[in-house]
Amino acid sequence: QDRDLPFASNASKLEKPLIITGHQAPISAMTFGAPGTNTIYTADTDGVIVQWNGNTGNPNGRVFVIDEVDTDILGKVHGGATISSLAFCQNDENEDGKGTLFSAGWDDHLRITRGTHCIDKLPLEAQPNALSTGTALTVVMTVEGLLLVQHRKIISQLFRLPYRATAICLSRDDATLYIGGDDGNIYVYSVHSSDAVNPLVETHVLRQSHGQPVQSLRLSNDGTKLASSDVRDVCIHSTDDYSPIVSKGRWCFHTQSIRSLAWSPDDTILASGGNDDDIFLWSWEKKMTRIQYRFAQ
Repeated sequence: QDRDLPFASNASKLEKPLIITGHQAPISAMTFGAPGTNTIYTADTDGVIVQWNGNTGNPNGRVFVIDEVDTDILGKVHGGATISSLAFCQNDENEDGKGTLFSAGWDDHLRITRGTHCIDKLPLEAQPNALSTGTALTVVMTVEGLLLVQHRKIISQLFRLPYRATAICLSRDDATLYIGGDDGNIYVYSVHSSDAVNPLVETHVLRQSHGQPVQSLRLSNDGTKLASSDVRDVCIHSTDDYSPIVSKGRWCFHTQSIRSLAWSPDDTILASGGNDDDIFLWSWEKKMTRIQYRFAQ
């Protein structure tokens, strides 16, 4: 069942029909697929997910739900509800080794996709706001607390927090979870996925690491540095002793919420994207150096 639209403006000039697909609503989430494939997934506020070929920039097609009737043929995976987060898990007992895409939507479901086929869904106890994956584990942040997902199953009870979580980041080895709070603190937890009742144990708190609610967290590829952001500041801490590498008040040139952070492959450059439509490139080795792309949307 194809959700793409065959199109040819002038058939005599085309060797084969073009395939036109994409989004008709604002994009609300994005993530990469399996390493080495250069596959990109994007999602929007209509609940649509599109898989893209990152090498060509062309779409591979929309994700569609297996064994569900798509009455409007638009491929609304989450039934028209906004998709708040996407996350790709490489090792999720997938026999073909291609990994699993998780999508969280405001229909209060976690959808499970392989390739362009949505094969399952898990009901959530509360509205999800964010996802983070390690190697085999996925953490779902909801407005009421956290849930752990592994092998297409929810393996924990809802873990409620004494503060409001605003950002999460799971280490690659599934052992450590970093949570940003609305109090400006960053909380560090050890993960015990075998304990359904108490899967998280607090081990450290980076108190007042930010003066505003934490908006985004991102571990470096080697796991030695944790980047964080709020409505103004971008900070970096060592994950060894949690000492600051870049403290608040130094990288403070965004003017609105900084909702996205990304490390370069060699971990020398950190990129930040904000609601001010600006992108900054930062060097933690040369802290006074920055590159700004204004109105990057």
